[in-house]
Amino acid sequence: MIETMIQNRLRLLAGGRVYGGVAPDAVQRPYITHFHMGGELGVTFCGPDGSDEGSVQIDCWAASRGEATTVAWQVFHALKTPGTDFAVDSIRRLPSAYEQDTKLHRASWEVAITTTTPD
Repeated sequence: MIETMIQNRLRLLAGGRVYGGVAPDAVQRPYITHFHMGGELGVTFCGPDGSDEGSVQIDCWAASRGEATTVAWQVFHALKTPGTDFAVDSIRRLPSAYEQDTKLHRASWEVAITTTTPD
C-alpha cells in the first residue's frame, strides 16, 4: 500500500520515470527508484485500524551529481507537501554515491511514513 502511495505522489517527477524496486534496463535518466524497507500495521484494542507505518528508501539516479541532487530535492518537497494519502514522520538524507557499474550518481532519502487511517 505504501509503495502505491509513494508511486502516486512522485509520478510527475523525473519525466514520470519512477519505479518500485529496480528500474528497467536502458531507462532514460534521470529516474527514481523506491522500496519499502519495513513497517507495521496500526493496531488498536479492537484490532487493526487500517493504517500502515513504514520506512521507504528513495533513490534518485542521474548522469551527474548535480542532477541527482536536484531530483532528490524535488522528491523531498513532494513528500513534505501535506496530503490525504500519508504523512511523513521524518525524512533523512542518506550518503550520496557513484555507481561504477552504471556510471550513475545517486542521491537518496530514508523516509518514515504513516498512512492515514480510513474513516
